Formats: sequence, structure tokens, C-alpha cells
Amino acid sequence: MKSIYYIFLILNLLNIYTFGQHTFNNVALQMGINGQTGLGHSVGWCDIDNDGDMDLAFSNQNNAGFWLYRNDNTIFTEISSSAGLGDITAYRILWAEVTGDNHTDLIVRQWGYSGQKLYENDGFGCFTDITPVAFNSTTIYSASDFNNDGLTDLLSLSGSSCDILYNLGNGNFSFPETIGYGNDFWCNVCFDYNLDGFQDIYIGTYGEYANKLYKNLSNGSFQDATAEAGVEFNSATHGLTVGDYNNDGLPDLYLGNYDLPGCKLFKNNGSGTFTDVTIQAGVLGHDDTRTVSFADYNNDGFLDIFSSHHNFYSYSNTLLRNNGDGTFTNVGVEMNLSGEWIGDYFGVGWSDFNNDGAIDLFAAGHIDKYNLFRNDSCPGNYLILDLQGVESNFNAIGTQVKLWTGSQCLTRFVTAGSGKHDFSSMRLHFGLNENTEIDSLQIIWQSGIIQLIDTVQINQIITIVEDTTTTFVREMAYNYKIHVSQNYPNPFNTFTTINYYISRPENILINIYNINGKLIRTLINRKHKKGSYKVIWDATNDFGKEICPGIYFYQFKTKNYSKVKKCIVY
Repeated sequence: MKSIYYIFLILNLLNIYTFGQHTFNNVALQMGINGQTGLGHSVGWCDIDNDGDMDLAFSNQNNAGFWLYRNDNTIFTEISSSAGLGDITAYRILWAEVTGDNHTDLIVRQWGYSGQKLYENDGFGCFTDITPVAFNSTTIYSASDFNNDGLTDLLSLSGSSCDILYNLGNGNFSFPETIGYGNDFWCNVCFDYNLDGFQDIYIGTYGEYANKLYKNLSNGSFQDATAEAGVEFNSATHGLTVGDYNNDGLPDLYLGNYDLPGCKLFKNNGSGTFTDVTIQAGVLGHDDTRTVSFADYNNDGFLDIFSSHHNFYSYSNTLLRNNGDGTFTNVGVEMNLSGEWIGDYFGVGWSDFNNDGAIDLFAAGHIDKYNLFRNDSCPGNYLILDLQGVESNFNAIGTQVKLWTGSQCLTRFVTAGSGKHDFSSMRLHFGLNENTEIDSLQIIWQSGIIQLIDTVQINQIITIVEDTTTTFVREMAYNYKIHVSQNYPNPFNTFTTINYYISRPENILINIYNINGKLIRTLINRKHKKGSYKVIWDATNDFGKEICPGIYFYQFKTKNYSKVKKCIVY
């Protein structure tokens, strides 16, 4: 009895210690995820029934098991057998809507010689095997719309070739079309590295052969752009992730490698090239890395990096906190994600499973097997977007979103799987730090449609459906960009600054109006060259020594563009 008493005392003390402290806690058992055996392997998050809760699939090694758990809000319920998936295995788990019914389907590469399978989702928790003949002898790793026809295609890797299965509609696919050859192809990620509107492919290799970057030429062909982009590397890349770590609007690459010297961070320069910034960023990490992922775990608006390593006796996991200045600090132990007998994960996935605005982690590995790390007492505000394509593919794969808040512009990209066994939620998670207002959203859909949203409340999860009525398409957006930042400070006393950017010469008119629509003052009316500008509105110049408090509006106007924003003088 005394031993039981002491156990409960220790647990209570731990609860008291961690209450209110930002940390990750393993709640797998608490949430009903238990009973799995074998070595953890692949992970995949997806809302299978479109109820707003993220459901979870994961597997183990060597033909031993696959599990599908439905998220029932307060607990997870295993539905593998009732869903028709009780007797399958999964070397790789991939989610994508490919049958045209707006229910996200399941693609698994099974262990052994069982081959690749496509299971159609009926939207009510049941899956049917509709594997097409085109899947024979393929090893599918990721999904994206490579030809921008609104249908999600699939990418297959063999040891020596990269192939695309183009979606023909209703679950039918073309036979694999080879887009490039190499050696020891092992893992990949699909992303638009040069922001030309077409999805490109980066491939990591198993051994000493060089990685490959294939540029999508938009005409059905791909070009090996590895050398010209500066992303040559040959240290056995086993983990891959993409994200804008420095908030410059460009997708960067992080590689987790098996061999020395360790991991690699390639910063996107915006000119079709990358720069190796690994050392100055402090993200060299370790060798024997099996999985890497970008995620903003602390909601400060900067993407952090999680890595897990097979050599767990030496260095377990790392959680690299983004310091916001181009450097990172390892906080894995501090955040309860690293330590003795924690780690050696082969598959991970990030998702806010309890919809509290803090992104959580599920990890499957060889030591502590299957873990649901809940992100507790996470600081900062947030916004989570669930995007649904209409002209674009249903899952909005390939879509990018820019969010302006305070002095930050955050960019996130929708991807369907990365690395070898990782599949995170396709919802976009924005950490807003202490910002309490969102100035605007710009959604660049894979179809080319640009959707602008000015009024969005913080601290919520919202679904945005592609607006097909707009005529503002990608070609215009890439050739001609305007962004007007929220004036800062606001509310203000005496003066405020209005920031704006234009991508071509244009006459700019900025007028100030009172709440009754009366023109108070013209701040600027002249032609500008391409570039970034700011103008200061000194309210004393308008009202004399006695500043008149109240609500005012400024109108930013060009020949074909107009935006109105509110100002408060106190």
C-alpha cells in the first residue's frame, strides 16, 4: 500500500510542477491509444469523416499491424476492422482525395510483396479497396497536382527512377511516367521551390549518391535542377521537410541525414537557388537521423525543427527552437521530447488533435513505440486554416497562404507527406505570438486563383473554400503584387506609419477620411518605382495642437487597386 501511495504522490507532484508550464506530455494511454505491439513505423493524420477532428493512422514494421483511430473529441476509438482496414499493413501511409467525392482516401504501400493499395473513403468511416491496375509494381510516396488540372496525382520512387501516376478521375490513374533517373532514391517532398505555380520534387537518396531536385517545366516534363539550385548533397538523406523558417515567403529545405556531417538547412534565395546556412543557423544536429519536420510548437510565428535519430543512446531527439534571428536553440529535453529512452522515431506527424490551437505530435518508433505528445500550456495566439479546393484539388495540396499580422508576414504551404514515413495534418497552422489582430490573408490556390480576405478573427479554426468567382489569377499575382501593411501603431497618438510594397512602377494615392467620409488630407499622390515604401501620418499636422480623437480611414489607391483600412486616434 505504501508503494502505491508513493506512486500517486509522485504523480501528483509532477502534475503540480507541470501545471501552467509549457511542455509536451505523452497522453496516448489517456486518449485510448494502447495495445499496439512491434516497432513503430509510419504515421498519418487526416480528418476522414470531415467532422473537424483530426483522425490518426499508424503502423509497425514487418507485416505486423496497421491501426486507424477515430478522434471522438475526448478519446480516440480504434476502428481499423469496422473501417475495412483490419488486415492490412503499411510501410508508408498517405492521405489524399483522388476519387472525386470530396472524401480523403487512403493510399498505403504494404510490407513485403502485397503491393500498393488504394482504399476509397465513403465519408462515414468505411474504406473499400479499389486499387487500380496502374498501381502494380509502384512504390508511392507522396501526392500533389503536378499538371494543375485540379486532380491529385501520385509520385512513385524506385531505386533508380522517379515516376508520376497522373490522376484521370474517379480513382483511375495513368501508368507510371518516368520524369527522372538516379540511384538509391529513398524519400521525397513535393513543393514549388521557385514559386512559378507548378510543383517541383526534391529526392533524398539512401546511400552515398547525390540527392536530386526536379524542376517542373509546366509542359509535362521535368528538368534536373540540382546543380543550378545549389542543393547537391550525398550523405544519405532519410528525412525531409519544407517550410519558410525565416518568414521571407520562400520555402526552405531541411534534410535529416544518415551519414556525417549531419543535418542540412538550405535557405531559399528566391532566385531559383539555395544557400547552405546549416552552421550559422546552428542546426547541424546529428547523423543517423530518420525523421525531420518543421512545426511552430510555441506559436511565436517562426517554424521550429524536430528531429529523431536512430542512435538514441547518444542523442535521442532534438527540438530546435527558432530564435527568430536565423538561429536555433535545442530545447528537446526542456520540452519533454528528448531524454533517456525517448526517441528513435521512424515516423512522425504534427496535428492539433484537440483543437486548442497548440500543435501536437504523434511519433512511432523503436524505443517508446507509440506516443501522442500533447502540447500543454502553449503560449501565443493562433489561426488554423482548413482549405478546400474547388478548381484546385480538394485537399488544396500545393496551395500557399500568406498571413499579415503586426510586423510579421507568415507563409505556409500545404503538402501531403514528407520524408520517408511522415504525414502531418494538411491544415495550416499559424502561430501569431502576442498579436491580437490579423490584417489580411492571401490564399494562392494551386489552380492559380488568388483569394484575399481582410477580416479574420484570431484563435479559431476556420474552413475556407476556394472562391472560383474571382478573376485575380496566379499570372497576375506573380507579375504584379501589392501589399499594404496595417498602419503601426494603431491606435495611435500623434503619428502612425503606413507600409506598402508594389512590384512595378505605379502612381500611389493615399487619402485620409473621417468617419463621415470627409477628405481630411492627401498623404501622398505620386508615381513610385518598384519597391517597399512607408509614409508617416502625423495627426498634429491635420488637427493642430489639439489632436482630435476618433475613428479615421485611409484609402490606398492605384489605377486598378484600392484598399481601405481603419485608424484610431486617441
